[in-house]
Amino acid sequence: MEKIVFFHMNQLGDLLFSLPVLKAAKQETGAKIYSVVKPALAPLLISSGVADATIEKGVSFFRFVKIIKSEKFSKAVLFSESPSSLSAAFLAGISKRFGFNTASLNFLLTNKTARTGVPSLFNNKNLGAAFGLKNIQSDYTSIIKIPKENSERVREWFKNKNLDSKKVIAVSAGASKKRQSKRLDNGKWAEIIDALSAKGFSCVLSGAAFEKESMAELSLMCKNRPEIFAAENGILDSAAFLQEAALFAGIDSGAMHLAAAAGAKCVGVFGNTDPLQVGPMPLEKHSIVKKDNVADIKASEVISAILKNFEF
Repeated sequence: MEKIVFFHMNQLGDLLFSLPVLKAAKQETGAKIYSVVKPALAPLLISSGVADATIEKGVSFFRFVKIIKSEKFSKAVLFSESPSSLSAAFLAGISKRFGFNTASLNFLLTNKTARTGVPSLFNNKNLGAAFGLKNIQSDYTSIIKIPKENSERVREWFKNKNLDSKKVIAVSAGASKKRQSKRLDNGKWAEIIDALSAKGFSCVLSGAAFEKESMAELSLMCKNRPEIFAAENGILDSAAFLQEAALFAGIDSGAMHLAAAAGAKCVGVFGNTDPLQVGPMPLEKHSIVKKDNVADIKASEVISAILKNFEF
């Protein structure tokens, strides 16, 4: 059986932007699909059935090349533009290497596709089309599959916390170190959470296990300290929690895209990034609060956008 390998970027949102291409490859090629991905994100691909196997990043470069070479891949699709990804695909002897012409080592590619703007589903669809895929869906909804055990564990968490999921708003205020410019001030988030609590909603701070400390700091700033859901059991628990909540509210982030991909309605807070390129999908289903400088966004604007989702 033919084997095709996809090299993914490291961020969760970027991985989700690649799902429609993986789904199409799985359906159209008849090949065995491998994904090179961060270990923490691998379960999302396997549970959703868009990859047959994953190759985890993190080993030494030459060990990594050896692993790739041993699988005898016929083709590689590189969403990642990193020098290590392109070099590994080349040194592993993969004969056809598809990627973006904006990669610094694009001379190592056999087939180059133009990329416009930031990494996005639009760019990934163009790359998939250049690869030969015909039916790539326009957004990432209805692709991820959450195992029953993760959903049941999350429902048990809601039960133990005595929370009605229909009144829970998942709040994700954090950002990675490289993306601090996207953050809305914690003081504004505390104001938002307090206002929603006064309206009878239960806000839950949601994030990965490594964000637990920063979420605890925000919780202490609120009058009615919100519960914290830190996905100790990994990315699939995060997806299950976001799917169960009534609404997601947060900054432009991987968590926002995971919520949208899980079918949740989102209120996305945007600064200088463009929701037309990287907004939650499909964009018309969600609410966007945007100003070029995220610091100019008022808490009242976010509160209003959230409450509009509960007007009937």
